[in-house]
This record gives sequence, structure tokens and C-alpha cells, in this order.
Amino acid sequence: MLHSAWFLGALLACGVAALPAQAPPPPKWKAIWEPVPFDRDIELTAISCAGPETCWVAGAKSTILFTADGGRSWQVQLGGDPEATEEGFSEIRFLDAKHGWALTERTRLVGTRDGGTWAELGKMHSLSRGLWFTDPQVGFAVDNHDSTSVSHVNRTQDGGTTWVRGEACGLNATVDGLPRKLTCLMRATQFLDARVGFMGGGAPLNMGTSAAVVSRTGDGGATWERTMIPGTRHRVDSLHFWSATQGLVLLASGQTFWTADGGTTWTGSVNPPQWRSYYAAGQGKILVGVNENGRQVGYSFNGGRNFTSRPLGVSALVRAVTFPDARHGYFVGQHGMVYRYRIVPTDYTAPGMIAAAAPPET
Repeated sequence: MLHSAWFLGALLACGVAALPAQAPPPPKWKAIWEPVPFDRDIELTAISCAGPETCWVAGAKSTILFTADGGRSWQVQLGGDPEATEEGFSEIRFLDAKHGWALTERTRLVGTRDGGTWAELGKMHSLSRGLWFTDPQVGFAVDNHDSTSVSHVNRTQDGGTTWVRGEACGLNATVDGLPRKLTCLMRATQFLDARVGFMGGGAPLNMGTSAAVVSRTGDGGATWERTMIPGTRHRVDSLHFWSATQGLVLLASGQTFWTADGGTTWTGSVNPPQWRSYYAAGQGKILVGVNENGRQVGYSFNGGRNFTSRPLGVSALVRAVTFPDARHGYFVGQHGMVYRYRIVPTDYTAPGMIAAAAPPET
């Protein structure tokens, strides 16, 4: 009896061991880019979101569009006429669902306090850029003087009606082993909260080159500490921080650099998208770079340390990209083009959708 029991147990053990390993269950979700265009032939140049599906898009012909449903429907708040002759918007920035600002190509500033009723606030310096607000009253922008190769950080404390010019941008650095006192021209601004903020730009060197420069403030813009990314010869075009220590910068050359210590040290990313691209960071869990020509999109899920690229193949030039969180993103461009990034069930289909990379935890 004992022998039979032993034999049966051994047989069962062998049988279990011989069973093939079970395949992992098929995924339930996938990531896609889905077209949700505006229905008029207007170039869209900037986008800002106050939530995953609440976004404003700015563009040519003095146009500002609004969606509350992730682009399924668009409401015209300003402009929207393809035959109009008004100047376009170059930047748009929303603090929350009510407070927003937009800057025209000739640096007229308009604002809203209810998310949809826009009013002219005034004219800023003709070379202003890098618009950012930390609360409904306090905002920042830089004005650049190409003739003197220097920027000033301008600040408003009344919601953008008046601006006060700050100190000129400069830093002491070592270039090719020699000490240099450099001026700097800044282009991009980002604040994480009322106190911690960053700016990116360049310090002109020789033969038309510029070293990449990043500024950091920890006191709400009262003072700025500026550092140069060693060995660079191109300015910072955009920066994307998701914490006080972790961020990514894009250089005019197309290079990207990531930091994990607030900008003290920088490391070049592996395999960022080629050609001119626009970048966005979704809470640091996803970094996306979309080619201007719409042929390629790169994804990073490790803070920009390396990217993997996929074909995109859209039919118009891309002008801006944003990710309000790790699961929702948008890019906009010519001819009313808008695509949205979403995580959807694997059996979901939509006309014109494009496969995308999803965060590992999806």
C-alpha cells in the first residue's frame, strides 16, 4: 500500500513537472495616438491642459480653441477664421481651469479668468518668450536682446498687466579650460510650484555657437543660480522637470540631457528622436519626443536615460506636444491637426489611429 502511494505521488510529480509553462495572459490595454482634429485649416502652434481632457490650443489667425472632452469636440474661444489676417499666438499657458494667458507672435498678451472670456492685457517686450505663471497674479517671462546677447527676467504681480524687469542674465564658467564671464539668452521657463523654477537657454561663445545654460530658483524667482552643461555648443530650446531634482532638456542640436540632481550634473540621453522634435513629460513616468516632420516619435520610461522610437507618419508638420499625465497626451500642428495619446482596451479601434508605446505598468 505504501509502495503504491509512493508510486502515485512520483507519477503525479513527474506529470506536473512535465506540463509546459503557461504563457502570460494577453494584454488588456494598448496605447494609441488618435486623430481629433479641428475642422478648419488653421495652423495650431501651442497647447496647454488643466487636466487629462481639459485643454486649450492656440494658433494662427488669433485662434484659441477649447475642449473639455479630450478633443472629441472643439469650441472656438477666439479667432477660428481661416481667412482672417490677425497675427497668431506663439504661446499659451494655463495655471488651472480658469486662469490662462496667451502670447501673440508680436508679444501682445491676452488673459482669461474664467477659462473662456479673453481680454487684452497689454504689449510685452518685442522679444519676450518663456511665459509662465505661478499663481493668478505672479508670472515670469524673459526678453532677449540679440544685439547685446543678454536676457532679462521680467516679473508681473498683477496678472500680466504690468511687468518689472529683473537683472541681466550672466554667469561665470570655464570654457575650453579658461575662465569666462558670459552673458546668456534664455528661451524656456518652467515652475514646479511658487518657489522652485527653471529656465533654459544659451551663453554665446565663438563662431555663432552657444553653450547650453540652465537657471534654477528656489525662492520664487528672487534669485537665480545658473550653470552650463559642459561641452555643449547649442542652446537649450525647452526643458521639462517633474520634480526639483529630475528633468530633461532639449538642445537646438536635437540632443537631450537628463539630470537627477536638479541640474548639477547632466548626462546625454541614448537614442533620442532624430531631427527637430518637440518634447513633453507626463509626470516623469513617460517622456515623449515628436518629430517636427511627423515621421517619428520617441518614448522614454526611465527619465530620459534612453528612448525607443516608433514610426508616426502624420501628414502635417507638428508644432507642439504636451502630456498632462502619464496616460494622456496631445500634439498639434498644421491644418488643424490634433492627435491625442490614450490607453485603451486592446480591441479598441478608431479611424486613423496610430500604435504607440505604453508605460510598463499598463
